[in-house]
Amino acid sequence: MELVRTTRLKDRHEGGLGLARLLGDYAGRKDVLVLAIPSGGTPVAAALARKLDCPMDVLVVRTLNVPQHNSWQPEIVMGAIAPGGVRVLDFGVLTSCKVHPRELEQATAFEQRELDRLQRLYRGDRPFPDLRGRFVILVTDALVIRPIMQAAIEAAQSKGAVRVVAAAPVGLASTCEQVQRSADKFVCLFRSHDFCSLALWYDDPRDTTDEEVRSLLAPHLQDQHAAAHAN
Repeated sequence: MELVRTTRLKDRHEGGLGLARLLGDYAGRKDVLVLAIPSGGTPVAAALARKLDCPMDVLVVRTLNVPQHNSWQPEIVMGAIAPGGVRVLDFGVLTSCKVHPRELEQATAFEQRELDRLQRLYRGDRPFPDLRGRFVILVTDALVIRPIMQAAIEAAQSKGAVRVVAAAPVGLASTCEQVQRSADKFVCLFRSHDFCSLALWYDDPRDTTDEEVRSLLAPHLQDQHAAAHAN
């Protein structure tokens, strides 16, 4: 049963604690891995992982935006990419915005380079964790754009996760319904039919910096390193 809130969240940490109340069945299990979708999902995932006593890592996802031909144009998401060559496209946007195949491939190549850069920045030379036989909880701070979580789900499944849980403190109702059909389980503290800004739901909606992501992830990478040497 989902927790319905009528008040705002203080910050992403509180969002993670709220999700932990909905995911208590996964607490202390050795086969569970919390994967944050950075950057904003990282503090949510860190609080969730700490409360559940589960390891945490990051799964970098990059959005593919419709090429902007004028500086005043707003960003429109036409898809997303994730590790392992996963690409999810919004064909409705591609058609309505008349995106040329060459523009799509150029955007994909650019964001792939950025994805690779961020993985190196966050994880260094440590490999991506082995998901085979594991229960994976994918965490974002706000579920608004379907391709982002969809790409993360497909990436986790392609890497062998036996069960994929998608989790977000807040989300756009229509997107939540779509993701609920793709994930094995979906939890959300609060769904809205009108999602304009994180500031509507978080008292502290500030962007999470790359340095904060690294800091939150570092203890978990150290634990992974120690466990690998122990074996």
